[in-house]
Amino acid sequence: MIFWIDIDDLMFHLLHHGRPSGIQRVVFEIGAALRALYGNNVQFVHRGSNPADPRDFRTLDWTMVEAAFRHIMGNAGSSSASTAKSVPVTPQATGDIASNAALSTFFESESRVLSELGDLTKILGRMGLDAVRDRVTKRRSQTPRVEFAEGTKLADAASPGDVFLTLGAPWHHRHYIHTIRWMRDDLRMRFGLLMHDLVPIRCPEWCDRGIITTFKSWHQAILPLADVIFANSQATARDVESYLKEQGIDTPVQAIPLGTGFGLAETATASEALVDEPYALFVSTIEARKNHALLFRVWRQLLEDMPAEKVPTLVFAGREGWLVSDLMQQLENSRWLNGKIRFIQNPTDGELRRLYADCSFTLFPSFFEGWGLPVTESLSMGRPCIASNTTSIPEAGGSLGRYFNPCSLKEAYTVIRQTIEDPEGLAAWTQQVRTEFKPRPWTESAKTILAAFEPV
Repeated sequence: MIFWIDIDDLMFHLLHHGRPSGIQRVVFEIGAALRALYGNNVQFVHRGSNPADPRDFRTLDWTMVEAAFRHIMGNAGSSSASTAKSVPVTPQATGDIASNAALSTFFESESRVLSELGDLTKILGRMGLDAVRDRVTKRRSQTPRVEFAEGTKLADAASPGDVFLTLGAPWHHRHYIHTIRWMRDDLRMRFGLLMHDLVPIRCPEWCDRGIITTFKSWHQAILPLADVIFANSQATARDVESYLKEQGIDTPVQAIPLGTGFGLAETATASEALVDEPYALFVSTIEARKNHALLFRVWRQLLEDMPAEKVPTLVFAGREGWLVSDLMQQLENSRWLNGKIRFIQNPTDGELRRLYADCSFTLFPSFFEGWGLPVTESLSMGRPCIASNTTSIPEAGGSLGRYFNPCSLKEAYTVIRQTIEDPEGLAAWTQQVRTEFKPRPWTESAKTILAAFEPV
């Protein structure tokens, strides 16, 4: 039995945007863990040069993909700011991709990138990754070739009983439903799908209208075809089970434990501090669902009630996203609360590690999450996190987090101010996090997926 993992989403972001977003990083980590556990019985595929052909999926050499990914994520510098306005292809993406006109432009751009994927060594050279290309080329010559040569058609390599895994967010692909039907009906493969959240369905107010329509129609068509639906948390699993019941779909749902973060512990810390004064850190794209507006109001109240020198700076680390034009204007009009709020755009992994290392604590006030990776990432970096008490977030933080209702300014203000005014308690909490938090390897995610398809 071979597991065929669709990394088309990942490759598009790697080659088109430079730095993959959160969902694509999950795809990479689980893919790498599956390969580590199951060897060449895990293969990777992407769509061929004609995205209009639902059967044109071809193999990719994971050695090259992994080397390129780790190099980019480990060494991307300040040039990453150039992608600050890039829109990730996720269920939370903006109307820039949702509109029909933008979708046409997106597919044309995607086709150009896909047509070049036939030779990754040339692509890496054009990306400025000659050292990676040369190193991997040398490794290829010294080790046996993988079971399937790069570019092999899935139809020529797959066998009945094999598993096709969709771990990313390919719901924008026009012909994906036809792909899955072809693989199930003609190739007799099984199909596993990882659900990250149901935000466009459960909370459409935080999404573009086009996103909602596309997301709903794609999932209504694809969910009945899955042999197993995986969910990235118990909260998401319950949400998906409820939705399946509403739709009259009888497909088993299996929650999988997500690994802790994205390897920041192995990343070299940036040598220079990005912020000199004491600060609290919020790592996230600035978008309506993440609830930055609440923290803006909390900090404004803190500055009214306390001496300014007693209030730590609030640092937003990420990029500007969608549905926040009013908030960004308010921040500009207030001069970012006279410098008490700072926005560090698109930090590299090394810079992010430094931000975690130097902060007093982190914040995550999101209204709705499929999992809450920034919470576990904070804890893995030895920093306590004050977070909202909704959806999956308490799963991520467990007993080591402190929580509040994200709709309540009073609750958020109270727990944040208490933390600021109790430095001894914060020090004890920090030590508790460092002592008690147990990182979870991504192999646990992979083992759950493998077990779901074991022969009975």
